[in-house]
Amino acid sequence: MNNVHHPQLDDDRLMLLSWSTPVLAQFVMLIIMCMQRHWLYVLMLAPGLLGSALSLAVMAIRSRRARQATSQADTGISNSQTSPDVAWQSSRSSDLSRIPCIDFEQLHHLDDDPLIWRSIVRRWFETNSSGCDIGMTAHAPFAIDLVHAGPHAMVAGTTGSGKSALLISWCMALSIRYSPEALHFVFLDFKGGSTFNMLEHLPHTVGNVCDLDLSHAIRALNAIERELIRREALVSEERVSHINQLKHPPAQLVVVIDEFHALRDRLPDYMQRLNRLASLGRSLGMHLIVCTQNPVGQVHADMKANISLNVCLRVTDRMQSHELIGTNAAADISPSMPGGAYCHDGQRVMGFRCSAVRHVETLVDAIDTAARFHGCTLQQPLFSAPLAEHVTMRDLRMLGDEPWHGIPFALADNGVVVEPISLDIAHGNIAIIGAYGRGKTNLLLHCASQLYLSGMRMVRYTYKIRNVYHTSGENHDARHTRDTYVSEGHGRLAWFVDDADDLLDPFRTDDAASDLRMALADPDVTVICAVEKPNAVLADRCPTRIVFPTGDRTNDLMNGIPGPILDGFEPDDYMIAGRAVFIRQASACLVQCVERKDFAGRVILFSKDS
Repeated sequence: MNNVHHPQLDDDRLMLLSWSTPVLAQFVMLIIMCMQRHWLYVLMLAPGLLGSALSLAVMAIRSRRARQATSQADTGISNSQTSPDVAWQSSRSSDLSRIPCIDFEQLHHLDDDPLIWRSIVRRWFETNSSGCDIGMTAHAPFAIDLVHAGPHAMVAGTTGSGKSALLISWCMALSIRYSPEALHFVFLDFKGGSTFNMLEHLPHTVGNVCDLDLSHAIRALNAIERELIRREALVSEERVSHINQLKHPPAQLVVVIDEFHALRDRLPDYMQRLNRLASLGRSLGMHLIVCTQNPVGQVHADMKANISLNVCLRVTDRMQSHELIGTNAAADISPSMPGGAYCHDGQRVMGFRCSAVRHVETLVDAIDTAARFHGCTLQQPLFSAPLAEHVTMRDLRMLGDEPWHGIPFALADNGVVVEPISLDIAHGNIAIIGAYGRGKTNLLLHCASQLYLSGMRMVRYTYKIRNVYHTSGENHDARHTRDTYVSEGHGRLAWFVDDADDLLDPFRTDDAASDLRMALADPDVTVICAVEKPNAVLADRCPTRIVFPTGDRTNDLMNGIPGPILDGFEPDDYMIAGRAVFIRQASACLVQCVERKDFAGRVILFSKDS
């Protein structure tokens, strides 16, 4: 018999003593009442005494059973009265030590073929179960089925327990099981970007960010939300209940988050989006793998209710282990056994040892080769990096064939992806509003030269030197030229006006100001004018505006910049030349205008004969 002290037994004895004291007091009072022949009081005391005595008896029976169970656990006796959890606790330490430790390549027999990519291609064509081997139990490989046992998982473990190695092995197991056309990854690393650096080059990866760039992480969360909405629309459109029932289902999407508690602390306002993913992901083919050091209090109850697959590596607190897998087993894992873990899939607890990948970079290259041999198309990123500070003409060549009236002029950012955007001169006048030095003239020269080089016959450019306006591409009678040009069937005149504030002065009545006001009202003329301050004429006549924010929120709001876009501006953004907001009718987006360094000066000359 082991002399083991059990605090729970001391608690039971104190509880019995607290219940026996009032029973004894009532019994003494009953005897006194009988001796004094106060029978009415005897009738009143007897039922209470009987009830207290019965409660005391029940508690005594329970206490005796508890002592018997504890004695059996201490002596190692296993019979029908021994709790299954007690038996599990007594044998857990020896189970992990008997598990063989092999690496990932040995586990999947990848060394059997000198060309690893060939075995990977064969696996992609197989139609066996969706489980993926990530480690070993005492007798066989240990497989996790994220599709059926999930669809979401939580991984917990203290520093040095092997969380990163487990995540890498799990992602690699999924990558050699599913082709890039069937499975995509999004990695969110809040441990400084070290965990998923090499996995970023997997052909399955459509996004990878770290906490070193919070704006990039916000874009990733916005992209995940947008992808969830897109899949909801697909399911609703074809009137099915699961995305696998679609005629052309999209790839499964696995979102892997390392150090989830850091994400929650730094971006608390975005947690509701992940909660929504956890609740709707099963039917939409979207999975969540959350990794944290402490699962207690770090994961919202709504998310935890939808996570049925829990993996617990070594933890320092028994409460953490019990919270995740229902036993204290993970708290007893030896620090000398990194990768040792227990998995609770909702039905049973299984101990295993993770098989770490021996050469991650080599395996990533093999998977990439297999994808090219398989003929997999290059997967488009789910989101892109934020806007760069400099945009060149090469960045705008991603656009397809633009019509003659479309001018690629900037990269637009919708909060998720960055893509080229064009300026359509066929849909009314355009106002460019901004302070001196923000890039208005550069943008005007770019748009004018692009129109002229595209073959447009009539392009006029007006600029101001020493308070005098000069116009290129203009003959002795500008109005006659424009009328002749339109009558010949060319249809539109593009007039670029730089520093147009003076010409738009309502008290100015000279010919140049009158011509500009007439052109703004002419449907056959598109005026693209640059001003430092907006005015009523531009507000009425220019449905399209490019506004360079000033940093004064009131002025920027009056210029038409929406509040949510201003909220996303950092102080340094106001100093970036070319950073503007493109406003067209009721829509607005952030843009970075192209930077042209090939102009000799502000004057641009267009041929009169062209």
